[in-house]
Amino acid sequence: MTTEQTEALALPERYKEVLSLMKEGRRKIAEERCRELLAGEPDDADAMALLASVIVERGEFEEAEKLLRQSLKLVPTRSVPWINLGRLLQQTGQWGEAVEVYEHATNLFPDHPQSAATLGQLYQRANRFAEAEAQYRTAIENGGRPALYVQLGMVLLRQERTDEAVEAFQTAISFNPKLAAAYGNLGNAEQKRGNMEAAAAAYERACELNPKDTLSFVSMGMAQLKLGQAREAAEVFERALGLHGPERRAAAWLPYARAQEFGEMPAGYRAEIGNLVVRATLTPPDGYASVAEFNEALAKALTEDPTIIWEPAGKATRKGGQTGLLLDKPREPFIAFETSLRRAIDAHFDTIRKEPRHPYRSQVPKTYHLDLWGTLLSEGGHQHSHIHVGGWMSGVYYVALPPTLGTGEDGKDGWIEFGHPPPEFEANFEPQTVTYEPREGDALFFPSYLFHRTLPFSGDVRRISLAFDVKPTSWR
Repeated sequence: MTTEQTEALALPERYKEVLSLMKEGRRKIAEERCRELLAGEPDDADAMALLASVIVERGEFEEAEKLLRQSLKLVPTRSVPWINLGRLLQQTGQWGEAVEVYEHATNLFPDHPQSAATLGQLYQRANRFAEAEAQYRTAIENGGRPALYVQLGMVLLRQERTDEAVEAFQTAISFNPKLAAAYGNLGNAEQKRGNMEAAAAAYERACELNPKDTLSFVSMGMAQLKLGQAREAAEVFERALGLHGPERRAAAWLPYARAQEFGEMPAGYRAEIGNLVVRATLTPPDGYASVAEFNEALAKALTEDPTIIWEPAGKATRKGGQTGLLLDKPREPFIAFETSLRRAIDAHFDTIRKEPRHPYRSQVPKTYHLDLWGTLLSEGGHQHSHIHVGGWMSGVYYVALPPTLGTGEDGKDGWIEFGHPPPEFEANFEPQTVTYEPREGDALFFPSYLFHRTLPFSGDVRRISLAFDVKPTSWR
């Protein structure tokens, strides 16, 4: 949390003492002083905001939120309590409310760059890239730090406006030639344009500026792989996994790098997929007599969801629509689904036996956030091969399936397939894949780094599913 506005004001000595104690790390005494102030003046909005900033450090989120909301009722025209409330809501996974708070803050303080920038980040997380772009531009126009050009470039890139993204990253570099993040993202844009040499050079510069920049280091390996330097790429991925643990992209691309080097997939790759993908049958939550009744409610809610976007930019969905993040503003029947899903996920975690240095099984989450979204595919609909970089474990739950599923030449139309490289990768080896039949009421769990795709299907009945990412917040 920030106290910037509080410090800027000509405050009485009693507030300055609290701020000094916080700076010195003497938070217990700072908390005592704040509570003494509130005992004397229960409606002291500044003391409430200060106390919230103190206690949030030790995880007292519920009390801190109450204090900030009460402070804003008393003094609603100060920017810092709004910013702090928004940050707290993000920290506790209340993403929808965080968006509402920052939207309100940007209306109250249209010239405040920090509010606009943070709202842009929230929109970016929710794949609302055009709205994120508008907020980043507002923040920059109002004196926001030049590094915001990096964020701007990222959302331009997600909108397939690659040349504009390159310009944004170069602008960030012109302001700060030592900004590693600008070079790393410039590499992503150059790779998107097919300029692999320029991409590799940008990644290399990012790693020079920040040797701990794992993302750029792994991206450099991916550029080397596409330049035909398979052995060098594999060494990068192995080093990343050795130094930084379960780095998702390194784990995803290492088998392909070795296969590209030797002309065939590593032995046991298909068996590894079989060991990592787990099927779970969900039980209907309270209030639903059967899985069929529950799925009917889910299908109706997904079909009517106002956030559906047809073939969203930057996503793998083709000939289909995808919703926004359904748990950002929780509502039925998705609240009930989350309860049932978490029950199945926790039961699955209880079965995982830890394996040191394994990119997935080396750790088991204790607590986690869930991102959840729906996918509705029409005839010929599919998702090309992809991974979920933001997740640790991912999964899919099957809500409604067409009767033509499992037809076709191979009898696998509409199935999910693991192990096939993405379409832009030119493999000189035969992929080893494993396909799974979707079943209504079943979920499949798998490491987020496993490449997967859905196979096209025919017919006029939609294939409806819910996808999710598990994002750990603590480990067992």
